[in-house]
Amino acid sequence: MKRASNGSKILISIVCGLLVGFIAAGIHWATVPHERVLLTHMLLGDLIASLSTVIVCLAIQLRQEEVHFASAMSRAAIVSELNHHVRNAVFPLCLAVQKLGDKDASQVANEAVERINIALKEATADAISGRASYSDEIAAKNGSLLVH
Repeated sequence: MKRASNGSKILISIVCGLLVGFIAAGIHWATVPHERVLLTHMLLGDLIASLSTVIVCLAIQLRQEEVHFASAMSRAAIVSELNHHVRNAVFPLCLAVQKLGDKDASQVANEAVERINIALKEATADAISGRASYSDEIAAKNGSLLVH
């Protein structure tokens, strides 16, 4: 999902405010007697409603952006923790292979570590961008582990 720029957010809010203002003014124009003082007061009220709508729309968009940011940070924390645990698990294996001194085994271990690095980078990018949701998969795996 593409993030909207600040200008487009403001434009959307203004359009919503104008829509509310014009609809309210139209309803008042159609249903209220055409007395100048009464219509002036109602149109001022419609203007206030329109401005209030702009403020509420901006507040809703700001709140949505906060929720999106918090969600992205949560996903990044999960992937960071996963990264930490995977690297801690692989490190002793790499040390053991290097200690043996076998060139072929060292090459296989280095290739495996490089594949892990690529997979973790892709998982991090997917989690931060929101293209992948790991919370449902983790919950499903945890549930299946508890059943067995």
